[in-house]
Amino acid sequence: MANTRKKTSSSMIGFGTAITNFWTGYFDFMGRATRAEFWFGILFVFIVNWLFAVLFGGIIATIASAVLFIPTMALSVRRFRDAGIWVWLYIIPMLIIYVVPIWRGAVWYHMMSINSITSGMVGYSLFFIVFMIFCIVVGCLPSRR
Repeated sequence: MANTRKKTSSSMIGFGTAITNFWTGYFDFMGRATRAEFWFGILFVFIVNWLFAVLFGGIIATIASAVLFIPTMALSVRRFRDAGIWVWLYIIPMLIIYVVPIWRGAVWYHMMSINSITSGMVGYSLFFIVFMIFCIVVGCLPSRR
């Protein structure tokens, strides 16, 4: 599949170009994303998710998040590649973050409903926090072209 994302001559792109690249790179896991493209894309995802949650909530907000999931992963993989970080350091933790709650979901939901927290829940939360901090650091790293 040919890369149809718009390229700019300067290293700094604007919000509009970053959003265009976000949507045209929906399934582009092979390219690169500059810091500006990454942070404008993340800002866009945050704003859209927040607006849908506040205005509609429930299933509509969940659908909006699901629609944004793949391009956000693609954008993050491109940013990791651009920063010179092995992309599997993003993909493997993301799989863990999404699979564990599904695997443990009913048990954890029951534990929370009786105000009980297990060591597994604490460990998962710490893993999530450390991984998100790592992603923020990678998002701030300069490009390695």
